[in-house]
Amino acid sequence: MRRKALDYAIIAAMFLSGLYVTISGLVMDVLGLHQFVLHVQAGYVCAALVVVHLAFNRGRVMAYLSRWLGRPERQERPAASLPAQAPRTGRRTFIASVLAGAGGFVLGWLLPRRPAADLPYESTDAGALYHQWSKPGYAQTLGALFDWGGQPARAKTYAEAERVTLPDPHGTWGLGLAEAVEARRSVRDYSAVALSLDELSRLLHAAQGITEPRRGFRAAPSAGALYPLELYAVVNNVAGLEAGIYHYAAREHGLERVSVGDLRAAVTRAGLGQSFLGQAGVCFVLSAIFQRTRWRYHERTYRYVMLEAGHVGQNLYLAATALGLGACAVGAFNDDELNNLLGLDGKEEAALYVIAVGEI
Repeated sequence: MRRKALDYAIIAAMFLSGLYVTISGLVMDVLGLHQFVLHVQAGYVCAALVVVHLAFNRGRVMAYLSRWLGRPERQERPAASLPAQAPRTGRRTFIASVLAGAGGFVLGWLLPRRPAADLPYESTDAGALYHQWSKPGYAQTLGALFDWGGQPARAKTYAEAERVTLPDPHGTWGLGLAEAVEARRSVRDYSAVALSLDELSRLLHAAQGITEPRRGFRAAPSAGALYPLELYAVVNNVAGLEAGIYHYAAREHGLERVSVGDLRAAVTRAGLGQSFLGQAGVCFVLSAIFQRTRWRYHERTYRYVMLEAGHVGQNLYLAATALGLGACAVGAFNDDELNNLLGLDGKEEAALYVIAVGEI
């Protein structure tokens, strides 16, 4: 009786693990999702349980296969020692298993699919694919089943970097908000006059500065106040500041020196030859650490991160206009070259946006 109960328990576990693998596999296939929690492990468990189940019932399996292949059994057992329905039950089980496997294959093969005209994500446009599957719905409902990772550090720092203290960013800004909105234009011609450290300080504060220290809120809105963006300044011509790459430390309102050197040619090359990038006093580069948002907002992550980059970019535009400076945002750049220039891996953290600012 104990062996029979154990066999039933194995069958139940095999059914549940197989059901989980089937449902999660269908969901991933139909919805184009990935990283289903325990999907692969459940498959291995199911396969192992099948082997154990067959081992427990190898006598019946071998007896049925012998009859099916027309071969005499090695040791004939008296008919009275077997339940009357044992052969029929074995046959039915075997046939049901074959039919279930064949039915599952046919079901997957014949699963109705919408016409390609109704599926923008079946085109070569990966953006349309992402837009489709990042809508609230199935993925949001099943989000708890996916492995989205944990929350990473909320701020990035270069511990060994030399620190540069910035002037207080507050004070008179020049144009008011309404005037700055009306006057804002993309300006690509800059003079050879250096930006001042005061101007750089105000631009950084307008982009990513902390405006409410108690709660850490910043100048630009962020989904869930998670602030996935990092801000780098590729300094070409700023008075009192050596040329090079600097990381903005928002909490201290200061700069961390990442590297030094004249990078005008490098940033121009990364920007696909747009010469004004090398003429600007500074090129701000926005990057994103996606996991800061992904762990909470799952499939909506890239939407929220890109929206936030747009908020920061507009803040920089308006701040530059109010200060009498020229600004131009750039989305056309070689990702790998720009990421390499900043020392980013391009996956966990990647460059998203470049905003050139200079005197006019």
